[in-house]
Amino acid sequence: MLHLLKIEDHVKNFRPQILLLSGLPCTRPALVYVANSITRGAGLLVCGHVSGKSVKERGIMSQESYRWLRRRKIRAFYDFVATKSTAEGIRALIQTSGLGKMRPNIIMMGFLNSWRTCNESTVEEYVGAIHEAFDANLGVIILCIKEGFDISNAINFEKLVLENADESRTMESTVDISAVHAAAPLEVRNDITDPILLERIAAAQRFLPAKKKHMAGHISIWWLYDDGGLTILIPYLMAQRGIWSHCPIKLYCLAGKDPVAAQNEMLSLLAKFRITVQEVIPIDLDTPPSPLSVTWFHDMIGVLRDREPMPKRKMSGLPVIKDSDLFDFGHRTLRQIRLRELLLEHSKADSCLNVVTMPLPKTSQSSTFFLSVLHSLTDSLPPTLLIRGSQENVLTYYC
Repeated sequence: MLHLLKIEDHVKNFRPQILLLSGLPCTRPALVYVANSITRGAGLLVCGHVSGKSVKERGIMSQESYRWLRRRKIRAFYDFVATKSTAEGIRALIQTSGLGKMRPNIIMMGFLNSWRTCNESTVEEYVGAIHEAFDANLGVIILCIKEGFDISNAINFEKLVLENADESRTMESTVDISAVHAAAPLEVRNDITDPILLERIAAAQRFLPAKKKHMAGHISIWWLYDDGGLTILIPYLMAQRGIWSHCPIKLYCLAGKDPVAAQNEMLSLLAKFRITVQEVIPIDLDTPPSPLSVTWFHDMIGVLRDREPMPKRKMSGLPVIKDSDLFDFGHRTLRQIRLRELLLEHSKADSCLNVVTMPLPKTSQSSTFFLSVLHSLTDSLPPTLLIRGSQENVLTYYC
């Protein structure tokens, strides 16, 4: 560890080192599996858990979490913070996780699917975590899947503890655990009837890292802004191994005034980065979106508008969208609606994973409106990674 301190930070030494806001790893397995597919064999993964419980429970939670991770052959650390405030807990994780050069340079979280119905304070804390990450010079990755992530209500904790104990005894024996626990199933109850929980469990099983079946379809990368290259590096690493290794990459870039020139320039750039893609497709975001798409967006946020009779919503603590958001960010919003049209046209049918450059949250923009924009880029689409780098170069030229 001390030897690493002597190595200068350089683009050639960059590795994705992820702080994953997962809570207990067993409660959000889909999120852990996807994060592991990024760092597996190439970087650091820390599963961060912010809890209102006593710090006395750190020992047992850490022990069971490490056993759960080992049974799935996931190389990751577990970090527990006990605090009454989620925002303070996330800030503590950002500042204290890791050691020396082995510190996270990316924060990853699942999308807040309940953003329209949860308390406004929850929305503020969620977007605040994104601001905290950028202030700490970290990249941000948000995984969006329509089913959601949390399966804590479906977990059979007695079964989990027993199987973890079996794993511990196996570790002490001479049995080859790589064969015994090649694809450990989720420890869920057999009496689950909630369709939402069943969908989340099925979604997690699709991302199981040890399964032999591979994903079918393309990885669609929408590299729209220069963020240092993180938007293209992450899916490239995922496509090198595991369940994504049979998925060719399609890359979409801004067309500018000359689409052919933009395509040739991007192909030349990718060749210098030694990144192979199946196709480069220039797109035009300057074309106004269709009235139908604009109507869809306004209908989606209509119930969240801060106007009569909506003040009752504000008084009840639910998230609202101010009229000033639409006036101040109208042009930016139209570009995002146009991007949604293109995503539905190109990346809905044959993509198994979309990777999109995430728009930046503005300090003068309400958190609810920002999440509505992110929702528009992921709704009715395949699993999506919204990525924004910290402007640190992570790709190096080959000349």
